Amino acid sequence: MKFVPLLKPDAQILAMGEHVHLQLPANMHKKTFVDFVERNKKFHEPWVYVSTDPSYYDQYLRRMKMGRTLGAFVHTNESNDFVGVINLNSIRLDPFSTATLGYYAEENMCGKGYMKEGILLMLDHAFKKVGLNRVEVNVQPDNLSSIALVKSCGFTHEGFSRKFLKIGSDYKDHERWAYLAEDF
Repeated sequence: MKFVPLLKPDAQILAMGEHVHLQLPANMHKKTFVDFVERNKKFHEPWVYVSTDPSYYDQYLRRMKMGRTLGAFVHTNESNDFVGVINLNSIRLDPFSTATLGYYAEENMCGKGYMKEGILLMLDHAFKKVGLNRVEVNVQPDNLSSIALVKSCGFTHEGFSRKFLKIGSDYKDHERWAYLAEDF
């Protein structure tokens, strides 16, 4: 599926890689985002529950404007196909200089290395442009694909957090992984 063409003057690129680029979300992407979430709902659950209500997208953009979240849409360079979403959430600057990474992908784009490249681009931006010292990602233990993804990106396993995050209607256990700027 095509997203909004990059030729539009208001489509801002956050980072460009060999196979993918990160585009900053904007108002013009609302319908495409909602369609993406609806289309992949069964694939994303039980790992992440993203609202299909268009007002959720408006709140997402507000969180970005407030500096609490830095979101990006991942697209292929060759065809501009939409791959997924990567977010730096709960951004805290000095003295913590940390954020939590979240991501979810288009089901038919998984396993092609696009999200790995996108995550590495986001980490590069987080460490070199934002100035973060640490980025964490928390993954449910049964989400083996996501654990394989964070391992392949170079995250270090740091521990296990019981009932760490509410997913759907229940608090779920998560493995805690982290990447430090000095290791990037």
